[in-house]
Amino acid sequence: MIEWQERKPYWRDTKWQMVASLVPYLLAVLLLPLYADGLNGRGILGMPLGYFVACHALIVVAAVVATGFVNRQDAIDDWHGAKEDL
Repeated sequence: MIEWQERKPYWRDTKWQMVASLVPYLLAVLLLPLYADGLNGRGILGMPLGYFVACHALIVVAAVVATGFVNRQDAIDDWHGAKEDL
C-alpha cells in the first residue's frame, strides 16, 4: 500500500509518464498520413504503398509505446512503493 504522503508525487509521475507515452503515438498519427501520400504512386499487395506503410507503422508504434508505458509504469510503481506482488 502506498503511503499517503507519497500519493501526490506518485500520481504526478504517472500523469507525466502517460503524457510522454501519448505524444509519440499522436505524432505518428498526425505525421504518417502526410508522408504516405507521396508513396501512393507505388503499390504492394494491391494496396497503395503509403496506405500500407502507414497502417503497419501505426501498429508497430502503438506496440512499442505500450511496451514502454508498461515498463516505465512498473519502474514508477517500484520507486514509490506501490509495486504489486503477484
